[in-house]
Amino acid sequence: MSEFKIDFFELAFLAEACIPPAPIARASFFADLSDKYYSQMTQEERNKLFEWLTPKLDLANEDCQHFFARFNIHNQYKVKHTYNGRTDETYAYKFNGKYHVSRSQSINEDYIDCVSSLTATNTSLYTPL
Repeated sequence: MSEFKIDFFELAFLAEACIPPAPIARASFFADLSDKYYSQMTQEERNKLFEWLTPKLDLANEDCQHFFARFNIHNQYKVKHTYNGRTDETYAYKFNGKYHVSRSQSINEDYIDCVSSLTATNTSLYTPL
């Protein structure tokens, strides 16, 4: 399948049209903003999209809550975790009390060694690993 490049403002207008509740195809795109396109954006673009869409979100809707958690710069963390003797650091965001790396994947709390807020340290580090 071909890939198409669009500029940030086209992406933002498309995102606005897909805010839940929306038909399934639009809802799927809205979910992709967090899981697929988030890592392709600069921090400035993430901030702009968050500012643009937040007033339009229905925060009673779980998909909107998830977007809000993913793009909120004050909800970003570096999570140090150890599993099978291997220690890693992962950028994550907090959603429903867990540290998520995507909508469907969170870091198992049993393996977390420490968590630090990126806004409390250095927001320039705020680019997914």
